[in-house]
Amino acid sequence: MKTIIYATDCSKNGSSLLRYAYRFSSIMKADLHILHVYDLPPINLSTIHSKEIIRKRIHGERIDMVTKYCKIHLQHEFSQKLITIHAVENDSISNSIINLSKKLSSDLVILGMKNPNSKRGYFSGNIADALLGRIEIPILIVPNDLVYNNLSTVVYASDFELDDILAIKKLVEIAKPFSALVEVIHVFETEDDALNDNMERFKNLLLKEVTYPEIAFRAIASGKIKSGLLSFVKKENANMLGMLERTNSNSFNNLFHKDLVKELEAVVSIPVLAFNKQHNKPKTSKATINKKALV
Repeated sequence: MKTIIYATDCSKNGSSLLRYAYRFSSIMKADLHILHVYDLPPINLSTIHSKEIIRKRIHGERIDMVTKYCKIHLQHEFSQKLITIHAVENDSISNSIINLSKKLSSDLVILGMKNPNSKRGYFSGNIADALLGRIEIPILIVPNDLVYNNLSTVVYASDFELDDILAIKKLVEIAKPFSALVEVIHVFETEDDALNDNMERFKNLLLKEVTYPEIAFRAIASGKIKSGLLSFVKKENANMLGMLERTNSNSFNNLFHKDLVKELEAVVSIPVLAFNKQHNKPKTSKATINKKALV
């Protein structure tokens, strides 16, 4: 992982998230790019300055504002790691994030969870919803008041799909610098005769692709998928939950679907790492995964 984008509205409520993004990127040894998106205020036509001059002045003011925000809330840490600040004039935060992620070939976007006190209302919740299904890289959705702590246990909710393997490979890149345990779990409501065979087949295929030693596999029975996931995450004291946002319900047991990521984002108290199935593809054509092995 080389490049991380953190999007902020510079509100006081996002100061903990700024520190989380800073420290997380430091452990990952990744470049941190802080993105602030703003609207250009109405300009009086009678002003003596041209619109372009006013636009440049406002842009400079926004850069200064974000810089000051980082210095205040990061304090002495601000000078320990190079940060690149982007102030973008746009009426669409999600489009700005997508454009910057493509420009930088970023590996991850960090957003806060829903926050009614944000200057833009439910800033991050709405933005995460807008990004899911569109952005080509994972989104790490973090509670705004979360205090950064070491990553020791990561839970990934699997549905025995080929795309799960690609997502877990990316997840391992995050877990490895922390030497964190990755628990791959499958939550089911009704046990199927093929459940154990499918899990074993998936496990064997994954372990051919991923050499990380700290991986465990679990099948969890629960009356409801969401409550089963939340219960397991709490029981294991997990620091992060990874999920693949599936754009259709044609998966193994039709239980994991697009809205589940959004539902969990609203209730969990740990970061949710969301992968988009549509864009969850290798960057090169050298993938060795055998698609028939999961059939």
